Amino acid sequence: MSSDILELVLPDWCGLDTVRRSSVPFALWTIGDQCLLHHWLDHAVNQGSTTVRVFTADRPAAVRRVLEESSLWPIKTEFTAITSTADAPPGAIHADWLPGEPPPTPPTNGWELIARASAMEKAWLDRMAREPDSHLFSIGFSCRIHPEAMLTPPYFIGDHVFIGPGCEIGPYAVIGQGSVISGANIISHSHLSAHSFVGPVTALENCRLESGILLNLKHQVRLDQIEPHLLSTLEKSTTVPLRDRLSALFLLLRLGLPRSSSMTFQTFDGRTLPGDPEAGLVNRIAWLPLVWQGKLPLYGVLPRSKEQFEKLDPDWQNIIRHSPIGVFSYADSQGCHSPTDPEEAVHAVYQASLPPETLISSIASFTRKLKSADLTRAHPLP
Repeated sequence: MSSDILELVLPDWCGLDTVRRSSVPFALWTIGDQCLLHHWLDHAVNQGSTTVRVFTADRPAAVRRVLEESSLWPIKTEFTAITSTADAPPGAIHADWLPGEPPPTPPTNGWELIARASAMEKAWLDRMAREPDSHLFSIGFSCRIHPEAMLTPPYFIGDHVFIGPGCEIGPYAVIGQGSVISGANIISHSHLSAHSFVGPVTALENCRLESGILLNLKHQVRLDQIEPHLLSTLEKSTTVPLRDRLSALFLLLRLGLPRSSSMTFQTFDGRTLPGDPEAGLVNRIAWLPLVWQGKLPLYGVLPRSKEQFEKLDPDWQNIIRHSPIGVFSYADSQGCHSPTDPEEAVHAVYQASLPPETLISSIASFTRKLKSADLTRAHPLP
């Protein structure tokens, strides 16, 4: 391999991510001011590489999208989806730690995975603190920091952050962009994702606050339900597009209101939905009100029960695990209407491996046919 080509294999630790349960692979977790993969692109530019080849088995569509959007780096990127990390070229570097430093032992569980990210961030802050005039780029653009706040390096504060009076920030604190730290707060050895809110007189030590979910590394506790005046997120919630909600309402009126039933099932990731997971199209009318309410996307991979999910090949589980579920899927457009159909899993993996918008036209075409009387008779619905 030429010295101007850097080959990277990204870690496939999706199965270990049982605590944070991130929607993106480990290589796209934020470490300091950017994701881990971007740190490796920096490294490639600094060492004079002209091309970076990336190999990944964990959610390749998400990695491909990030590489396509990484236009700031004057470097060519090539992407290859692989079945497992063992399929990467023998000389490829495992990009599971900050470049230029020897990586520790690989993690074995969810908490070790989070601890690894925190350890990388600590190493990055130490490296940044050794740079001359590091204080000039430790605070982002357009921040409002009260003069009574005390900042103890090393730390990193993103753009548009508000820090109130009496706060103690650092050491080893990373505050994501758009965050609000109310006042009289103590934040050290902690990471706050973008648009975090911390209420007054709240202390965080050895924690990660990810979109309003608190991960306490010291006690290994995850807290999903926290009083919003203490800790929360300022991010706008992702809602179902109005066009899809109106389409669901039209289908609901066209096909008739669902019969009331007490039957429900739980998906492998803990979501409760009405109906029977093996009933195929019979379930769809019962799901349409959830789309109208903005609680369920119209298009996505079909929901699966835990039993159905565990029957899949482990590699397929990793691909489907974080793909958004929906009322109608690409499998529907191919004539497979239930996860019990052996062919449905093939279409689900294909759909989950592509950007969400890629197959929407095919799925939308199926829903338009569903409005016709002929298709309704072919697939009787309650």
